[in-house]
Amino acid sequence: MTLADSFDVAAQGIEVSTQRIKAYSANVANAGTPYYVRKIPVVTESNTVSFQGVLADMRQGIFHTGLSLNNSGVVYQGDVADPTPGKKVYAPGHPQADKDGYITTSNVNVLSDIADSTMASRMYEANLSVLDIVKQMETRALDIGKSQ
Repeated sequence: MTLADSFDVAAQGIEVSTQRIKAYSANVANAGTPYYVRKIPVVTESNTVSFQGVLADMRQGIFHTGLSLNNSGVVYQGDVADPTPGKKVYAPGHPQADKDGYITTSNVNVLSDIADSTMASRMYEANLSVLDIVKQMETRALDIGKSQ
């Protein structure tokens, strides 16, 4: 993995963290909105190297000197709806009440979304630290090159 690859992986992590924080923020903001369904961010690994693929190459006599991690990182796939049902509350005067006078409350658990948002924020900070470390490594490598 090159230093440029490290930048790419950290940048992907920052983008995914940002999307996760947006989803959790929307959930918390809509916790009191009737019929709102909590959104769960979906994040997947973007590494295309598979163990099965490496074994298939080895069977064909193709041996790699190392695994290429050029496609490493994470990808934000979007949001899925939380299947947990909201509570039915009797509110006959509510403008969104059904014919029996009930509304369905949001299925958002505010504490859970705040905790998840905090984890995403820490992930964001960690990826910023990676960018800073890689930048320092590149600067030191250039300094070594200048001194010789």
